[in-house]
Amino acid sequence: MKYPLILLSLALVGLYHANGRPHPEVDCVPAPYAAWSLVRHGSLDLRPYPDLQPYHGSCVREAPDGSLVSRYPLGSTIAMVPFVAPLAAFREAPPSSKQMQVLGKFAAACYVAAAAVFFFLICRELAPEACWPATILFGLGTCLCSVASQAIWMHGPATFWLCLALWLLTRSEGLTAAGSWAVGLALGLAVVTRPTTALFALATGTTLLAHRQWRLTGRMVIAGAAPCVVLCAVNWWQFGNPILGGYSAEYGVNPAPWWLGLAGLLVAPSRGFLVYSPALLLAPLGVVALWNGKIDEESQRRHILLSWLFAAAITIAYYARWHDWKGGWCYGPRFLCEAMPILCLAFAIGYRSLRSRGQRHAAVGLVALSVAVHFVGVFGYSGYENWQRRHDLPDHGRCLFALEDTQIEAHTRAMIRKLPFATGEHR
Repeated sequence: MKYPLILLSLALVGLYHANGRPHPEVDCVPAPYAAWSLVRHGSLDLRPYPDLQPYHGSCVREAPDGSLVSRYPLGSTIAMVPFVAPLAAFREAPPSSKQMQVLGKFAAACYVAAAAVFFFLICRELAPEACWPATILFGLGTCLCSVASQAIWMHGPATFWLCLALWLLTRSEGLTAAGSWAVGLALGLAVVTRPTTALFALATGTTLLAHRQWRLTGRMVIAGAAPCVVLCAVNWWQFGNPILGGYSAEYGVNPAPWWLGLAGLLVAPSRGFLVYSPALLLAPLGVVALWNGKIDEESQRRHILLSWLFAAAITIAYYARWHDWKGGWCYGPRFLCEAMPILCLAFAIGYRSLRSRGQRHAAVGLVALSVAVHFVGVFGYSGYENWQRRHDLPDHGRCLFALEDTQIEAHTRAMIRKLPFATGEHR
């Protein structure tokens, strides 16, 4: 089985690079440089890198000791270390900013592809009939494809750690002592990368405690606490706030009405995840099947999956109250990337519960439509800034509900304009 999985990961990395360029935003800029500084100097100080000068005050902030640091959590920097180390070990100056973006994209693509491999293994255990359609949905039909794989956002590495933890938690042999250490470390690294993933760690620990797994829970907490303590210490040193870190200034900033953010993340034509990944309309079927015990008779594993679904629901509700619920300049609902492992697994379980061939063909059609939407996001990047500027309005994202000039439409038009027959070029 290992050879198909290797081919799967290589195919995904290749597809993520088929557009020939990264899609970085300011969130993705500091991590490769911070990793370079960590490898080269054992420091997170970004002062030696003049390429970051335009970002001072935005994604790069001044620490109390006068150093310049990334405002984002430490996890994406850690994730970049294996990719910059072979270069940083032998040269002082990093490559050009464009080459650093390309390196960041390669790292992000590798993490998302590896997450898809673990997701496939989870599906093979819980919903073998849905392995391939669900994995294709996960890897190519969500924002993991159009956003997380295109630059070193926090989402790719965080989703990788979540998928690794969920695979360890759902194996048929159960959670072993060694596995509990690994689950704790994986969840801790997910939190260090994307702090809101603490909801999934909390869901896991609560479920294990409810099943009186005292020792397994203790090992998991100890292993997960170590990276989290490091994050809190770095946040305290750099920003004076161990929990909020570089986000402390954003909390309580004029949030949108809760109903607006929730509706936007669900069904807004230019942001809703049910619009960008319509195959997830089957996820409620999987939730019902899981709740009724029709899929997984092993109670602890079933309760872990249900608790992760609850954590995903809380994640959606949390970002619905975030002051910028739309996620800034991005394609689709990037804030929900970390919810995709459990939501796509719910799709897989829902697919498994379908009985007729016609129903399964319709489900595969929804997967194909989801892939097409994110294919447009990957290849229709031209004119991206123009659309974002037109919709960067002080209206709490209400413009994203408009049916005209949607993001998907704008990217489709941009992609079509690139085609030879559209430009008059012939090969």
